[in-house]
Amino acid sequence: MATTTLMSFADFERLEQGADKIELLKGELIRVPPAQNDHMDVCESLFELLKAAVEHLRNTTPELRLGKVHMERGYLLGGERRSWLQPDVSLTHPDQPVDRYYIGAPLIAFEVVSEFDRAPELDAKVAEYLANGSAEVWLIYPQHRHAWVYDGTGTARRETRAVHSALLPGIDIPLDQIL
Repeated sequence: MATTTLMSFADFERLEQGADKIELLKGELIRVPPAQNDHMDVCESLFELLKAAVEHLRNTTPELRLGKVHMERGYLLGGERRSWLQPDVSLTHPDQPVDRYYIGAPLIAFEVVSEFDRAPELDAKVAEYLANGSAEVWLIYPQHRHAWVYDGTGTARRETRAVHSALLPGIDIPLDQIL
């Protein structure tokens, strides 16, 4: 079960990482156990397929201007209480500002939901990503073999077949290849 503690971003940066994954969500420390192999297999598959798809788009549609695809990269989000989130897989904005961490949310954040994730934290993370510049947030549920896709309009859609987005025209990554 995840535990939470309220803290400043400066205190968060001074924490020792240890084996658990930690994030800061509007001042709350989110700590979950290390990712298990099944979880990481899904993340790696998504990362590899998404990276290849983005490279293909760069070569065929250079005017599209896409950022970089990352696994487990940190994003510093502003606001009264700062957040530092680390989506499982992400696609940055083109020319996204970066210092020690990326500044602002990624263009698309992908979170692979595990048994340790809690619905209130997932809802808060989706809202935080969207409020800080993400155009889409994907919550991928491996056990249920579907994903929920959230966008800035306040709508969500359920995907059961593939990762596809208007932000990545012509790209269709079947969920069966990820899961």
